[in-house]
Amino acid sequence: MQKRFAAAVLAVAMLLTLCPAAVAEDSVYFTAVDERVLDLNDSTMPFWFGGYLYIAATVFRESGVGYSYNIVSQTLVLYDSSRSLVFDVSTGSGTDGQGDLYDHVCVTRGGVTFVAASPVAHYFDRTYSNTRVDHGYLIRVRSSSAVLSDSMFAETATYQLESKYQQYQKQASADQTTNDDTGETGTAEPTEDTAAGKSMYLCFLAEDANTVTQWLDALENRGEHAAFYFTEEALTRCGDQLRRLTASGCAIGLALSSADDSAGKQLDGMNQILFAAAGVKTRLVYAADADIPALQLAGYCPLTPRINRSKYGLTTSSGASALLKQIGNRRGAVSVWLGSNVTAAALRTFLSSAGTEGDRLLSMTEMAS
Repeated sequence: MQKRFAAAVLAVAMLLTLCPAAVAEDSVYFTAVDERVLDLNDSTMPFWFGGYLYIAATVFRESGVGYSYNIVSQTLVLYDSSRSLVFDVSTGSGTDGQGDLYDHVCVTRGGVTFVAASPVAHYFDRTYSNTRVDHGYLIRVRSSSAVLSDSMFAETATYQLESKYQQYQKQASADQTTNDDTGETGTAEPTEDTAAGKSMYLCFLAEDANTVTQWLDALENRGEHAAFYFTEEALTRCGDQLRRLTASGCAIGLALSSADDSAGKQLDGMNQILFAAAGVKTRLVYAADADIPALQLAGYCPLTPRINRSKYGLTTSSGASALLKQIGNRRGAVSVWLGSNVTAAALRTFLSSAGTEGDRLLSMTEMAS
């Protein structure tokens, strides 16, 4: 069973090199089970992370796999009549019925638990596919009861996909209108969604192991996530932090020292260091003067933050308040480049204030970058 699971993980790594690196701004990931397209929304949309494509664990429940979640012990169990996988949601690891341990197969984001699609599908005798369709990509989990092949289903599901996409766009427009009304006129009553606060992506420049540890401590104490972009030198000195970040569900990116013609070679070398330390690779990249199209063509997802705070950093409580206000004035999800000048005390203040406002701090994804 362990060899079988390991082979599935290897298949994911191979698939990663074949699948598109980033989805265009207006593209989405649909999910389907057998001949049924599931509802499309941001909270359960699949994403790439650390070399794996993750899908909501509930997709396997829709496919007939038993599903049990214990909020007290933070464990998720997927099972059928002859086998089971037990996931430790807090660490992202999983164990099978023989007690074999598998790392990095579970990630929690925004209160939703995601699992690595391909290895889990193989474990429960499902097949998993990723097909280019209008508006994005179709992730399909297929059981033995499915009739249509993946290619045929993608063709015949055009109406389902278009309908789900239009519903998704309609909801997004309604949410944006609500944000506009409450943000500019101040007269509309906040709905449940707007009352829940904003979604934000904090992005750090990781240069020092001790500082990364302090930032991660502050985030984990609040149950929040962020993205850490490592310099090449830091990658060689932060093995413990890289492994901890991988288990925590935070995102890992690569910080380029320059964006010249040697960028591709440098990124390949950095990913090799990352893989040796934590067993994962990443497509997330940051470079101040990045050639965005060139990096995308090379298969990477360059960060284009909506707010660049690196000039000021985050070092005081007043700075934390100013940043939170700046984020609040932006519509929709907001990505913030903080750089490396961030103190743990100021970060804790910011996280506390954001929590009071009901804001959500998320890990950067390839779609959000």
